[in-house]
Amino acid sequence: MGLAAVSAMALSACSSSDSTTDTAVDTTIEPDFALSGGVEWIIPYKTGGGFDAYSRGMSDALSKSGAITEEVTPINIDPFVKGVSTLFNREPNGQTVGILPMPAAAAQEIAYPDLAKWKTDQFTILGSIEENGYVVYVSSKSAYKSVADLQAGTGLRTITVEKGSSSSIANVVSSEALGLDFTITFGVGSSEEAVLALIRGDVDYIVYGTSDLVGFVDSGDITPILFLGTPDQRPANLEWLATVPTASEAGYPDLEGVVTEMRLVVGPPGMTPKMVAFWETAVATTLASAELKAWSTEAERPLVPRSAAEAKELFAKTAAQMQVLIPQLIAKGLIS
Repeated sequence: MGLAAVSAMALSACSSSDSTTDTAVDTTIEPDFALSGGVEWIIPYKTGGGFDAYSRGMSDALSKSGAITEEVTPINIDPFVKGVSTLFNREPNGQTVGILPMPAAAAQEIAYPDLAKWKTDQFTILGSIEENGYVVYVSSKSAYKSVADLQAGTGLRTITVEKGSSSSIANVVSSEALGLDFTITFGVGSSEEAVLALIRGDVDYIVYGTSDLVGFVDSGDITPILFLGTPDQRPANLEWLATVPTASEAGYPDLEGVVTEMRLVVGPPGMTPKMVAFWETAVATTLASAELKAWSTEAERPLVPRSAAEAKELFAKTAAQMQVLIPQLIAKGLIS
């Protein structure tokens, strides 16, 4: 393994729990605090991309499902550090929630303590919309058809978004663990820009989530060659993913599930117990709703819903992983 932490962290890889869609939820709950004026949903990214899409689907379904009676307004605050800092420092009045990317939030708090105006473990966790197991992709026109082909190559090129993002962590961890001879370019604007670079032949492979590039796989432009998530993180509706080799099948069981992107629903710290109870119920109701499932199907964005309790457990494991992994990546110059 290129990183000592990969093997050690395998025991804390995310595991499955029963889906919140099987949970009976009280849809008649009313807040004991004012929601007048509506609710803001903060997205720490610019428009477009996975977190923006899930935020808009979820915020719309919150109202349409009847989970809350007020309108929810998505607000994009970019760059990432500014968006997460804004969400963390909002007044805990029950009128602000948002989406928190993990492991990116924990990673950037560790890597950039002067810029990160938040404490990741102090967010109020209300549930989780999806877990995005990562995949190694190549261009369908590439001479590289398997992980073994990449391992036999030299001078490989890959590309990702900013340092410290969930996708960049997944890329450097998997590239190191697989022993690839690679050079990585940071700072691409979005997953769409990265996949276009792959299709053009500017890079040899990329590492992104199962739900990020579905259209490009369906069109035949790119080929998934390795699934880095756990078995329960394979969305059933993505038929193409069922035949992609897992890290264990490729001979790297310690890499399976080590870095998985979580799309958490959170509020700022300091929310009262009654506010938390209201929002946990509202989120659970929405995750189980026909409205969100319809959006998921139409948008081709799979759901891996988790209750607040399940999300907190997975969050704690991921945060612990980052405490070990990020200092190693910093030492290698792969984070800051």
